[in-house]
Amino acid sequence: MHIDRKVNLDDLRYFLALARHGRLVAAGERLGVEHTTVSRRLAALEKAVGHRLFERTRTGWTLTGAGRRLLPHAERIEAEAVLAFAAPDDAGRPVSGLVRIVATDAAGSVLVAPALAPLHARHPGIDLELVTTSALISHHTGQFDVAITLHRPELPRLHARPLGEYVLRLYASPGYLRDRRPVRTADDLAGHEMVWYIESLLDLPELRVFHQVSETADFAFRSSNVFAQLEAVAAGMGIGLLPAFLAERDPRTVPLLAGELEVARTFWMIVPSALLNVERVRLVYEHLADWFGRRTELLHPPSPPAGP
Repeated sequence: MHIDRKVNLDDLRYFLALARHGRLVAAGERLGVEHTTVSRRLAALEKAVGHRLFERTRTGWTLTGAGRRLLPHAERIEAEAVLAFAAPDDAGRPVSGLVRIVATDAAGSVLVAPALAPLHARHPGIDLELVTTSALISHHTGQFDVAITLHRPELPRLHARPLGEYVLRLYASPGYLRDRRPVRTADDLAGHEMVWYIESLLDLPELRVFHQVSETADFAFRSSNVFAQLEAVAAGMGIGLLPAFLAERDPRTVPLLAGELEVARTFWMIVPSALLNVERVRLVYEHLADWFGRRTELLHPPSPPAGP
């Protein structure tokens, strides 16, 4: 990367803020400045390095190839600066700052959100943001500090840790099953209506698993959102393959083929390696690892009695 003039390292703060938040206004709010200041400082940085670092899209600002190459170096500089300028008596001071967590829809809502309450009670200075998505999490734009996902990235700048295995099982409502042929074996699924994801919109390869349940499924309803699938199953639209930690606690559904048909998947926690030394990120990381580690039975509950 050609350098036209001396780089002001403080400009990297503005670079990181826009990389993580994707919008000038949000980056400015994070840094406590006007969005015009963010724009001006980034223009100065781009002039210094001799390359465009961001490009504007319909959804915000995304990193260019040069920006993605700069990102891991900027993150390391940030982490080292935090360590270098920490005062000797900082150990007794409250930890503060923003930590953005990205998680899959069900895990974020059912598992991560409740976990953050005790963390906030202990460290109220940490500002917590939770973004949930059913899409494949981008590992290149720097838009998260901690991610909970099913996909383990093979990138050296990202630290990945398994959080635990969870299972998907078949569920239906008693109303759906009342006037239909009983489901006692996998072969009995033929002729039943199913509820599942829209495969063409399913980014996560780890969830393209319905063929393990049925090769000839007749789908009554598809949705990109697992909570919509749960509601469709509860309303009697069909049989759904749902996370046990989500459906097991819903009294409107009953399990089918318990212990016979289930699909196991692993949750991974992803953190940019350079952020592991940032105390607020490390605290969130360690807390979530402990929280998931103590909830093995919630993620993979014992096979319940078979439904009707």
